[in-house]
Amino acid sequence: MSGDIAFEGIQLNRSNARIRAFPNATRPVYFDEETNVYVISSHEAAKKVLQDPGFSSDRTGNLNLIARLGNMDELPPLVSAMLALFTDGPTHDRLRCDVARRFTPKRVAAMQPRIGAVIDAALDGVDGLDEFDVIADLAHPITGGIISQILDIGVDSAAVVLGFARRIVAFMEPWATDQQLLDASEAARNCSLFLLPILGERRESPGEDLLSALLTMEIDGDRLLVEEVLTMVVLLVIAGHEAPTHFMANGVMALLENPAERRRLQENPYLYGAAVEEILRLHHPVSYLSRTATRDQVLAGQHVAAGSQVVVDLAAVNRDPARYQDPERFDMLRTDPGHLSFGTGVHYCVGRALGRLEAEETLRRLFGRFPDLTLADTDLTRRVSATFHALDRLPVHPKPPA
Repeated sequence: MSGDIAFEGIQLNRSNARIRAFPNATRPVYFDEETNVYVISSHEAAKKVLQDPGFSSDRTGNLNLIARLGNMDELPPLVSAMLALFTDGPTHDRLRCDVARRFTPKRVAAMQPRIGAVIDAALDGVDGLDEFDVIADLAHPITGGIISQILDIGVDSAAVVLGFARRIVAFMEPWATDQQLLDASEAARNCSLFLLPILGERRESPGEDLLSALLTMEIDGDRLLVEEVLTMVVLLVIAGHEAPTHFMANGVMALLENPAERRRLQENPYLYGAAVEEILRLHHPVSYLSRTATRDQVLAGQHVAAGSQVVVDLAAVNRDPARYQDPERFDMLRTDPGHLSFGTGVHYCVGRALGRLEAEETLRRLFGRFPDLTLADTDLTRRVSATFHALDRLPVHPKPPA
């Protein structure tokens, strides 16, 4: 995963792609001595890790992270609650169950007109320009607009929360610097202070939005704690902004890299759903999923001791030749579809239906309005991140240069 890779004249420097990139897998499961983790590159082994209760996502047991942040009693309440969301069992279920029910495919499908309107407004904003950045000028306004509608907090407030969320997301980076963690902790405090008055007003006058639902719902007769509501809001903002933004850009890039598949889409627009799934397989916005073994395990013949850190490398898993034919080839009509980009098991992505719809509608409407879209710059780099598979920018010309 190091070195330069060229696609249709596009040059991507892979050395900028991640803080730490694992070497190309030669075994389904192997121990990476530099990071002291077991890396999973097998699709079958990855499913076991993500579905087996013997592998935990509980980050409150990550002693290295806690030591760098301070002890649990000194953490900002929002940070402690964020870590609690990654626990397993009743605490985790209590925080996720109601949110998951509100993002079912049926409910998300009913949001299509509003989502389409947000996307069209963003496209109106770049229409007539000679050049625009898919990330800054399109994906950011789209994800921000959708988040503001889901929570009913207005575009301006959503922009403020997004600003904090972009700093808080450092908690999800396994190799974040101490300064990044301190900055994320400060952002968490300030984000809480900003949201608390909004939560107070919404609790007094609830509406039909998700924020009102979180504030008024009861589980076993008890309402969610304020810290739990804050946590869900911030994590929903992060999940609803970071991953969809990167996926939209990755999707546009994938179709620009594969002109034959792009032409097939333009001739058969009903295939956009299939295109989204293949883009998710090859250009997933999240790079890794991590777990901790709670008991001794055997994965693909490799002994994994209790307490060991295990990382699912999605780039390898979604290209596993034991699972996919010609795995590197972009093929919307492949006979072996499927991927683990949204995870699986109890920690699957609750917003996967929304993410799919956002991406499908954005790609459909973008290429429908600008069928001759071309890259404006081929010198592109990836964001330095161990968590996100993301471009720094994606400048395009909506029309071929004269």
